[in-house]
Amino acid sequence: MQDARLRLLCTLVLSVAAFHSVAGAALVYLWWLIFSRRSASLPSPRTAGVLLFTLGLTALVTEFTGGDGLSYFFRLLAVFLVAFWAYCERVPGELLAVGTALFGRGPGFDLGLAGEMGMEALASLETDVVRTKMALQLKGKTWGFRALVPFALTVLHAQMRRSTERAALLAIRGYRGGGSICPEFRPDAAGYGAAALACMVFILSFVPLGDVFI
Repeated sequence: MQDARLRLLCTLVLSVAAFHSVAGAALVYLWWLIFSRRSASLPSPRTAGVLLFTLGLTALVTEFTGGDGLSYFFRLLAVFLVAFWAYCERVPGELLAVGTALFGRGPGFDLGLAGEMGMEALASLETDVVRTKMALQLKGKTWGFRALVPFALTVLHAQMRRSTERAALLAIRGYRGGGSICPEFRPDAAGYGAAALACMVFILSFVPLGDVFI
């Protein structure tokens, strides 16, 4: 999907549909199988394992406390699949372009800039994880629970330092809010088709199953 506006629309409507109902989540799985790049739209096996373990544990606790843990796991997993797809498909700078195109040079530019900075922070977090693992391997140590707290403190300190540096850079360049950009989008037939089906999934997620088969 080349058009970032359509990708944002699909991400929003599919996330709401997956979280709203089990039927919506099932349709989201089907949409993901058709339009995603399958394994290329998924995180690393280790990240996927941590995610599945966390969701499974939360679902198990929910089930034992009287909630519908299986439904929770099924729906939340679909939401995460959509999020991973959107993250893998993104191109640096497109959030700034989409924000400006949708909401103008004032709040739209600010929202897009905040989104780009958030994505940059997420990318830097991935780099920190890789470097930490390399450092532990060089020291002959293993990645485990004992290394989690020092790693979290290091990452927190690094993110705060980067945030200060970005704020100082924006201040030096005279940024006071708003800005201009000439966004360029490349809509295609496949993108329009995926967006149309995503909207259909959104609508069907609010329709009771009994009404569908009548």
